[in-house]
Amino acid sequence: MSKTPPYYIGKTLGIEAKDVVMDFQPDNYNLGTALTYLMRAGKKPNNPITQDIRKAIAHLEFELERHNQSDEQSGISATTEGINVKYAVLY
Repeated sequence: MSKTPPYYIGKTLGIEAKDVVMDFQPDNYNLGTALTYLMRAGKKPNNPITQDIRKAIAHLEFELERHNQSDEQSGISATTEGINVKYAVLY
């Protein structure tokens, strides 16, 4: 059995990133992976936060592309024209 690196575990509740993903996104690899990269961003030694953010964005883009292809096959418009998101509300 291997020891979990400390940058995989949250500081307050001691929850592993994978456990959060399994609770929220157990059936979606790309979203789950993006979440874990964001939760661990900049925590791994010698790994800049920007690298983790870029990896998370890449997985989100993979997921968007997957859905865009699915939407196109279903005849659903996948355009984002006219959508302007300036703020995200955090609770």
